[in-house]
Amino acid sequence: MNKKRAFLIIFVLLTLILGFMLNPSFSAYASCRKVAMKAKGYAVWNHVSTTEDGSQSLVSFSDEYNNSLTCTATSVGFIWIAGSYSRTLVGCDPSLGNRFDPCPEDYFGVEP
Repeated sequence: MNKKRAFLIIFVLLTLILGFMLNPSFSAYASCRKVAMKAKGYAVWNHVSTTEDGSQSLVSFSDEYNNSLTCTATSVGFIWIAGSYSRTLVGCDPSLGNRFDPCPEDYFGVEP
């Protein structure tokens, strides 16, 4: 009886650990995506690149105007934590696109 219980406990723990490790929401992109969701832009934030350097990653987003957001995520085991982020706000220049677009800055979300 004790062997069955021990096997069951080990099986459940291994399943949980592997499930967390293989879950795509536990990534640098996912943690920085939450940060980008809370940042204002002129359009939907689009993922541009992810650069990994050991336990740190740099994730970049762009709203396809002159605005970009860069987020730093740090790995603690298999969990990624978004740390600092910086936003390069050059501004919205209507001459680059539709001249009648007033370029409202708002929360537009992130393209998956």
